[in-house]
Amino acid sequence: MKRILLILAFSLLLPALYSFDLFLEEQPSRITTFTVKAGGGLYRDEQFLTDSKLSFAAEQNGQRYRSVAQLSYDVLENRLEADELSISLFARNLTIKGGLFTHPWGSASTSHVVDVLSSRDLRDGFVDDLEAMKRPSAMLLASSYFKNSSLDLAFKPGFSPSYLVTEGRYSLVPTAFGSATITEPDTSNLGSWEAGGRYRTSLGNLDMGLLYFNGHHSDPGFTITAFDSVTFLPTSLNLTYTRYQLFGMEGSLLFDPFTLALEGGFFLSEDKDGTDSSLYNSRFAYLAELSYTHPASSAFLALAYQGRYILDYSSANPVDVDYLASYDGKAYENTLLMVVEYPFMQQRLTARAAVTYNIESEGYAVLTSLSYALEDNLSVFLKGTVYGAAGTKSSLYKSWDDNDSLQVGMKAWF
Repeated sequence: MKRILLILAFSLLLPALYSFDLFLEEQPSRITTFTVKAGGGLYRDEQFLTDSKLSFAAEQNGQRYRSVAQLSYDVLENRLEADELSISLFARNLTIKGGLFTHPWGSASTSHVVDVLSSRDLRDGFVDDLEAMKRPSAMLLASSYFKNSSLDLAFKPGFSPSYLVTEGRYSLVPTAFGSATITEPDTSNLGSWEAGGRYRTSLGNLDMGLLYFNGHHSDPGFTITAFDSVTFLPTSLNLTYTRYQLFGMEGSLLFDPFTLALEGGFFLSEDKDGTDSSLYNSRFAYLAELSYTHPASSAFLALAYQGRYILDYSSANPVDVDYLASYDGKAYENTLLMVVEYPFMQQRLTARAAVTYNIESEGYAVLTSLSYALEDNLSVFLKGTVYGAAGTKSSLYKSWDDNDSLQVGMKAWF
């Protein structure tokens, strides 16, 4: 109850806090939204699935600024989090944005290989919303817009890694490390800074972009500091995050109603010769996506191929992080993705399905949903999630096969 009252207090105080009314004579516009989402269902292992979240969003817009506050409260986990707390200032063709937020890089819609400004949040497994699987981080972003081009310059005073789920049904810790004490480094200091830029330009129906980023792999490597003398399993681990430099490109070509999107990059690791087993090696990553949007119905279909190739790969060391993160002991990885969305009944009913299939592990994830808008501010939904593998090879998909679920619920906006 105290958390709910705190959110309500934010809804009253934040617009005034960010208003800048003391400095500007203009009358700003304010938008406040309160969202309730509740659902329930069953997992494959017959455990009950519950989902109950409250969200608050306050936005204030002036001629020369914009302030945003978005908070979410997980009722079941008793967890209050900030999804965005940011202030943007506008001066002609320049926008400066600071605070806690996410900012997308990349041209595809199903997945990305150059969207490196935000790490992943897999506490709820895979969801069919890329933005919902991102962890916001403290950032200063300067964006300049020209006639046919734009430039982003980003600086992050610290590094927010992917959420490491160490227990529960979505745990990311290997079974052999399940009883180990895990020590995480402090990545919020200036020594963990990240910075980079993206330049985009348009040539008719072709959009192209070049990127550079100096940052960290969002997933950790590790060093084993202690073993069990009987089982020889690790009992103590120190996590470490690999610094890299990304040299990337992205682009999209529109030939209505089709769009071809391409992304690619070279991640130059601080472990340039690939000899440190706790650090990720240098790698190439690439993605190609073909999507189709029906002009009349807005039906959407996208097919994508995503891959990577690791340099200096070796399977000789069983605790090398590149070997542990690979599938079937190979230096390469290939994944196929498909997304289809179709609206019915004058777009009040929407059916959506997303499929991911990893070729090396034969693992797959299938996400399906039906949503029906009862009113403009009220909808009900039915969601199904299936994880598994076509064969017997181990993978994240196979280890999550008990997380197959079916869920019904509602979402309301006020």
